[in-house]
Amino acid sequence: MADPESVYSSFVSSLSIKMALSVVATGDDDPYDWRFRRVRDFGFKSHLLGQLRLQFPDANLRDLDRGFVDEAIIPTYSRCLQVGRPTLELVRTKVLGVRIGYERLLLPQKCEGRPNWCISLVEGRFFIPPSKEAKTDMTDDNIIQLLIEGQTTKEIAEDLHLSPRTIEHRIDKLKGRFEAKNLVHLVAKLVATQIGHRERENP
Repeated sequence: MADPESVYSSFVSSLSIKMALSVVATGDDDPYDWRFRRVRDFGFKSHLLGQLRLQFPDANLRDLDRGFVDEAIIPTYSRCLQVGRPTLELVRTKVLGVRIGYERLLLPQKCEGRPNWCISLVEGRFFIPPSKEAKTDMTDDNIIQLLIEGQTTKEIAEDLHLSPRTIEHRIDKLKGRFEAKNLVHLVAKLVATQIGHRERENP
């Protein structure tokens, strides 16, 4: 039986700074006894990301944030182990009050019977604290982050698996909330808002 290191060792060094890799040992019958182990973290620096790292050490799932474990780990990992093949998904969730979004590829151990481990390869999409300037939901937060990254309406629609018309409607509402005259003005205000958050968190 192959170990996870023999699978990821050939590509882990070539991951981008927006990617992270971890392994969950899944041999126990009780999912809360599965053990999370971080192999490679995101390469970019962030005060909020640092806080989350402290809250998510290498540990059994029962010792991590229960809401996140119940929503974003156990259900998907269980399905992946059941079918025994790679699973790709877009995850949008909330951890410790922070909205996070990422694409995740799960690679279960290739074996007869139940896999004893599963590799998680994650590419971060957004990582933003709640906005005090305007009330936004998780979809809006996705759109905000992707606008800041310079993506077009069509690209955002593809990333979020929504129609371009829905994205345009959401952007129009964001313009109203942020009192922006046009898309360029909106992006400028969104960037200023995120800079303001960081300055308040890192005085």
